[in-house]
Amino acid sequence: SDITRFSAATWLIFAICVTYYVAIFPFISLGKLFFEQKFGLTPDEAGICNSLLYFIGAGASPIAGILIDRYGRNVLWLLSAILITLAAYALLAFTFVHPYVAMVMMAIAYSMCASALWPMVSLVVPEYQLGTAYGMMQSIQNLGLALVSIAAGTIALQYGYFLL
Repeated sequence: SDITRFSAATWLIFAICVTYYVAIFPFISLGKLFFEQKFGLTPDEAGICNSLLYFIGAGASPIAGILIDRYGRNVLWLLSAILITLAAYALLAFTFVHPYVAMVMMAIAYSMCASALWPMVSLVVPEYQLGTAYGMMQSIQNLGLALVSIAAGTIALQYGYFLL
């Protein structure tokens, strides 16, 4: 019954969460071959490029969290993360700039997004509903990731990686 009492703002946060993460994780799962084919990276170089999101994110996320805790403005941080992610994808799709540049941008944006988005739930949901809200957010995210991963894999197999 808690689910039926979530505000529109809570559902918007859930939607932003699933939309952002389905734009990141399926790409990472297919990225290595993309980097090899488009940019001519060796398998080792492509693997390193693909893992930059996680390596940089491990260090950048606590820093982003500290900055967001100190200055607030979660929505501004989130919007900035989304715009940086779009710019990173534009670099990957429309240029031949070394993909490390775009992946570093994406890693910083990913850290900003996670550090700004997840705490926003506690700003719009009463404390007695937080467990349900976080569980629902994670559930929606996982469902979205499962569906998009299946679709992306099917598209990649049938039409190639460049259609994605």
